[in-house]
Amino acid sequence: MLRKALLVATLVALATARPKWHELKGYTFERYVKDFGKPHKKGSAEWARREALFHEEMKAVNAHNVEQHSWKKGINQYSDWTEAEKTRLRGNKVGMKKYGFTKPEKLYSRTVGPLPYSVDWRDANPRVLTAVKDQGQCGSCWAHAATEAIETATALATGNLYVLSQQEIASCTPNPDQCGGTGGCNGAIAELAIDYIKTVGIQEEWTWPYQSYWGKNFNCSVAATSFPVTNVSGYTHVGHNDADAVLDALAHAGPLAISVDASQWSNYESGIFSGCSYAKNISMDHAVQAVGYGFDETANQAYWLVRNSWSAGWGEHGFIRLARSATHACGWNVDPQNGDGCKGQTAPEWACGECGIGYDALYANYAPLA
Repeated sequence: MLRKALLVATLVALATARPKWHELKGYTFERYVKDFGKPHKKGSAEWARREALFHEEMKAVNAHNVEQHSWKKGINQYSDWTEAEKTRLRGNKVGMKKYGFTKPEKLYSRTVGPLPYSVDWRDANPRVLTAVKDQGQCGSCWAHAATEAIETATALATGNLYVLSQQEIASCTPNPDQCGGTGGCNGAIAELAIDYIKTVGIQEEWTWPYQSYWGKNFNCSVAATSFPVTNVSGYTHVGHNDADAVLDALAHAGPLAISVDASQWSNYESGIFSGCSYAKNISMDHAVQAVGYGFDETANQAYWLVRNSWSAGWGEHGFIRLARSATHACGWNVDPQNGDGCKGQTAPEWACGECGIGYDALYANYAPLA
């Protein structure tokens, strides 16, 4: 425990020391390599390739930040990655509502009456959210979102907040219809994960730590699934493309596993993000956890509060605020087979809310262990 606490403290200190968007003048690739612990060797071909990527990213970040936007771009661990590498981060996918491969146990019923002005489940007492997770170079966001959903459901029902095993879900969840990918680091959907866990329960992270950080898949171990601490009976689905229902559920039910288009998120640093353009279509390619909503008086802008799984060094300490409006703009999810769909599913789908936040939302239903 002491070693882990020291590691966390070191990571926090490093994240604090890294430059913010307004501190990038004169910032060099050599300094970047040191600040972010990159393995590139100076003078190598890899150094040159990554340095070119870094300078292109710096150019894009600086160009954005001199314009009038409600959010700022910054430099982070992804600033020397290729687009293909960034795409691998977005390996979720939530969206089985129409296809019969998995079905919700319940459908959410909206409440009657006014909603709270703001909701932030980070402030819950007792706590219902674990620390921000880091999926690394593995497209296991779907497993992280499902794990977070089960952690939260258990905490809300029992008061016990466990840090549960993402690796159990990533390694053991069957995905015969290739929904959201082929499984593990190659993507899947949170619904399948919850359906799997309800049959066996889920254990704590310390008994089966996350191994897939570097993008490697690991086989399911029967022995490793023998120590569950909590369970679910299924999941509750919140209305498809009903952003008002998502708002209501966040206020009354708790945090939600959601599907989003995160293709423009990699260099987000702070502020209220409104960079998903329906004019260019979207792709529902990432699973995260919505944990609240609010209104920024300074920016005069309503927002959704979303927890990502790209480490606490990304964004606003691991979170992003998405623009929220009363009209909830919609557009086409043009490539469901590369996002949240299953094998053979190619028809475009309608998605609503900033980055499609209203498209598909759910929460896990706690069940005591048998």
